[in-house]
Amino acid sequence: MNPQADARNQCIYSFLVTDRENYTLQLESEKGMPIGKNLSLFDLFSFDVVDNSSLRANFEDAFQKYEASIEIHTKSLLTKLNARGGDAKAQVINLFAAKLLNLVRNPFSIQKVLNTFPCLASMEPTDPGLLESYHRIVLGKKPHQAYLCSLLGISDRQYIEWLQVLFMLLVPLGDGHLPFFEQIIKGIFENRKFSASVFVYEYDKHHCLLCDRGCNQPLPDDDKRLSLSFNLCSTAFIYYIFAEPREILKGRFPAEVIEKMLANYDRRPTVEVNVSYYRNDMEMLAKYNRHVIEYSYARVYCAVKDGLVL
Repeated sequence: MNPQADARNQCIYSFLVTDRENYTLQLESEKGMPIGKNLSLFDLFSFDVVDNSSLRANFEDAFQKYEASIEIHTKSLLTKLNARGGDAKAQVINLFAAKLLNLVRNPFSIQKVLNTFPCLASMEPTDPGLLESYHRIVLGKKPHQAYLCSLLGISDRQYIEWLQVLFMLLVPLGDGHLPFFEQIIKGIFENRKFSASVFVYEYDKHHCLLCDRGCNQPLPDDDKRLSLSFNLCSTAFIYYIFAEPREILKGRFPAEVIEKMLANYDRRPTVEVNVSYYRNDMEMLAKYNRHVIEYSYARVYCAVKDGLVL
């Protein structure tokens, strides 16, 4: 709501979802709320807090690796799309990684993360040094754990397993090895059996909502397609759809035409990322904002308090 202010003083409007089916929201404060305090939980990711000290073991350095360049990639992407030129593949991949991390680390998505990576919590690194750090997740001091579990409505076991999953996803398990999280991103975008389509929507005078879960899943879970959407800034959002080309083309062309179109699909020299850009599409803004409300845990956020497009 005040983008020109110092980052420590920036605020956002918070809305409580009072009727999800009818998209009814209740503004929580006419003055807005500080972003830094409103979207964080103290010590959420700390897994070994030293007595009487500000020292704590956590994942903040790993998070920072992906979050540090979000603003740069966002501005670069929107600039390229507005100019109708320039390859935006690097920006959409880096933003996908950063935004997906927001979902993985989001406390309101803990159960979804555990369902998505059911085996990671039971694995351990083989490197002795990493194994020692990993064990601190289970054995480390977490005086905040009982309060957080009560606040989030999760069990102690779920909280520990979630921290274990974060460790296995974000920590490189050997010299020269990418973190498992980066391998997942690489696999998604380099899978030659799938087509990556990206749709960016930007607005001059209207604003999009921000989900308290960090992202939205506009399409239902489907073995043949993956769909996620995220806000880019207060006036722009992005859709990612990964699907088999046949699923995308089915019903649009005769079967024999589709087979000819896809005959050399797997032989492409590079994997393409198709990016489409739209301005002031009000129908999509309403659809996106409704998805945000539907997918939210309890709240949604926005840079304005009036005139929301639903």
